[in-house]
Amino acid sequence: MASKRNIKKNIRLVCGDIAGECIVTARLIPGADVPVLHKAIIAAADLQSDSLSKVSVAFDKTPRDFANRHDYNKARRDYYRKAYGALSADFNKVLEEIVKEMNTAVPRPKKEAE
Repeated sequence: MASKRNIKKNIRLVCGDIAGECIVTARLIPGADVPVLHKAIIAAADLQSDSLSKVSVAFDKTPRDFANRHDYNKARRDYYRKAYGALSADFNKVLEEIVKEMNTAVPRPKKEAE
């Protein structure tokens, strides 16, 4: 499993790239729907903020709550796997919505040219 530090870096990287693409599109593509792109930038910032706050989760059990250390480690590993799996699924779902919103802002002839 990746460290929390790397997960946070990746979240910032992806959200920053999305915001950057919106800015470039708004500035360089004539006919782009700028208000929609601004909404996408705000949505990316909200996604980053929400996701970063969800990264720091803690397992609420102690080794004394289990019969042995092996059971504790297994339960802890499963807990983190589920937590980060849910975070990843939520992040990707919202990210797809933002990308769809960005695509609606680009004029149709420009999309077909690429």
